[in-house]
Amino acid sequence: MADAAIAVAVPDEFAQRRRWRPFRDPSVEASYRAWHRDEILPVARLIGYVSIVIWGFIPLAYRLTVGTAPVALLISAWAISVPLLVAIQLAFYTPLKRWANEAITLVVLVVGLNFIWMMSTIYGTVFGTVSLVALAMVFIALAIRLRTAATAFLAVVLLGIPAALLVVGTLHEQIQLDDSWPYIAVLLTLLPLVILASAQTEAGMRQQFTAKTQLQASQRLLRRYAPAAVAGRIESGDAAAVGHPQRLRVTALSSDVVGFTALADQIDPEALSQIINEYMATMSDVVESQGGVVTEFAGDGLMAIFGAPETLEPEEQVHRALSAAHTMHARLADLNKTWFRLGIEQPLQVRIGINTGMLSVGTFGSDGRATYTAIGLQMNVAARIQAHCEPGGIVLSSASWHLVNDTVECDPLGEVTVKGVHFPISIHAPRT
Repeated sequence: MADAAIAVAVPDEFAQRRRWRPFRDPSVEASYRAWHRDEILPVARLIGYVSIVIWGFIPLAYRLTVGTAPVALLISAWAISVPLLVAIQLAFYTPLKRWANEAITLVVLVVGLNFIWMMSTIYGTVFGTVSLVALAMVFIALAIRLRTAATAFLAVVLLGIPAALLVVGTLHEQIQLDDSWPYIAVLLTLLPLVILASAQTEAGMRQQFTAKTQLQASQRLLRRYAPAAVAGRIESGDAAAVGHPQRLRVTALSSDVVGFTALADQIDPEALSQIINEYMATMSDVVESQGGVVTEFAGDGLMAIFGAPETLEPEEQVHRALSAAHTMHARLADLNKTWFRLGIEQPLQVRIGINTGMLSVGTFGSDGRATYTAIGLQMNVAARIQAHCEPGGIVLSSASWHLVNDTVECDPLGEVTVKGVHFPISIHAPRT
């Protein structure tokens, strides 16, 4: 029972007085109206184009089948309906489209009344054809999925006027009761049904908007806890690509902020929290912009890999890692300028180490909690050689350097011995 309650729970901002009524939160209602406009415009454009063709052809068809077209028909088709429909179509491709619901309502109303006037002028009596076409205009509003108030207004006018004219014609014995009452009954019976159908349609659209908005919020939340590339695979249904660990040759990047521990003791927790969040967000964006995946944040440290889940050639992995590293330094310089107002007088610097090798890459953890990362000696190598880097610098392991030495100028820094590795590692510093 509790699970069912959770499944149908709707956030307060999506609360409504009725299923088809506006959302109580004004900002949510504004978002819905913008979404609704974008949903109805394609159908409105299609119906508009078809209507232009039909109204443009009506006088020609009349002339071919009956004879010279009456002036009322020419005015109705070519002077009123076609120009109005063309104008609204053009407006749909301008900023005026934000008034799409109101504009469509006006056009359907004018074109519907225009048809009634045309038929009344030509034939003198409103026949069943008028009723049927007026009804068709109302169903156009339903097809476009105008808001309930607009559709109800159109239904009252476009169904009510033909019904009233039929009643008047019957009372004046211009139309036989046997001929008019079926049309009157249909029009008056359909009036509440059309309004009810419109309310149900709008309720469905609001539910669709709510579900879509909540799904997008869930996806954004997922991307906060999972790398963008991993979240994208999961959302597309390709979870297997990031599921079981695989042995892959990837490039690892490790970075660390110099002197961060001492800094943490000098500033208040709120400022420290702001700095960490801005630093993490910025560096994650940099890594992801180069096709990398951030696998770990540990305090002020960052670990990332290039070459999974997006497959890249080893040379391309190192080039992208280097590009990310250079951009990280540049973006940190920009952040330092904004952090100065928080009391950070000494600009922060990072050390970055890059290494390429075979790693076990995939999802590690339990059914309840897991993470996408890479495990293996080569990750440790990237972290260890980073400690031998100058503040504000970048170092490549020999494995990474051999992949790009023809295209990236580097200075040899000799060999270093790192913890956990039983042989010395040659490191190189790219020239800026």
